[in-house]
Amino acid sequence: MANITRYNPFSEVVSLREAMDRLFEDSVISPRFGSAFSTRGVAANLYETSEGFILQVPMPGVNSSNVEINVQQDIVTLKWQTKVTVPEGATVHFSGFQSGEYQQSFTLPAPINAERAEASYRDGILSLTLPKAEHAKARTIKVNAQ
Repeated sequence: MANITRYNPFSEVVSLREAMDRLFEDSVISPRFGSAFSTRGVAANLYETSEGFILQVPMPGVNSSNVEINVQQDIVTLKWQTKVTVPEGATVHFSGFQSGEYQQSFTLPAPINAERAEASYRDGILSLTLPKAEHAKARTIKVNAQ
């Protein structure tokens, strides 16, 4: 017995922005043939507290000694290197993360105190604790009545 699937013309509609992103990525950014540093952005989480920011970046298989962190004003720049080894005699069917050098910069909503910044690496996630600069913290100002 034959199955009939009704064509829905709206199932393949994409926004202009998504179409342009796909076009740009397919024609300019190639994950297989890149420069020394990858230009693709990585997924990340940024949280803000009253005291500062917490930035979390997944880095699977990265040795913490291969991570370089630079902090200046409100910009955090990360550089890291990964090395993925294919088992001998194995055939690669797909590769979700690849060996190479990566660089990503994040612009934060406020300046931070770089001297008090801390970094930790656990379970494949780099976590940065970035305290706000004193001049960027919210303050309560008392009104003096005369």
